[in-house]
Amino acid sequence: MSEQAEPLSSKSEGRSTEPGADTPEVSADAIKAVEELIDHTAAWLRQILAAGGEVATMLRLELQLTLGDARRILLLGLLLVPLMLFAWVVFSLLAGWLIWQAAGSVAAALGGVLVLHGACIAVLVRQLRVYQQSLGFRRTKAHFKRLMQGANDESSSTDGRD
Repeated sequence: MSEQAEPLSSKSEGRSTEPGADTPEVSADAIKAVEELIDHTAAWLRQILAAGGEVATMLRLELQLTLGDARRILLLGLLLVPLMLFAWVVFSLLAGWLIWQAAGSVAAALGGVLVLHGACIAVLVRQLRVYQQSLGFRRTKAHFKRLMQGANDESSSTDGRD
């Protein structure tokens, strides 16, 4: 390497390093491409914000529904305990009564009470199952899954063009 070798100057690239020198012109196509990129990025960010807002709103609403169902389950559970206890007592009395007395008049009355309470227990258990199935943020999960599938479809279609 000789000392006479000049460093690469910007003149070889068509640019001048002197102050006040003209900068190269940027083509209109490049400006248009940058503006389109900015517009697409801004639209993409608006879509992300809108989707996030939708998910947050859906999560809040589904949380309210879940809490309402949880209160109903608690209430039905509290109602179910005394009915089950009373049904057990009546069943025990009926079995004891049937063993003690072979006549059916009092036993038929106790049996009717037992059937009534058994029907109430069956209805309450059925309602518990209905409310338990509605727990779990199903709608939010399904909406989020659709959003992610849409994002995956969109990214795979744009990746294929690159």
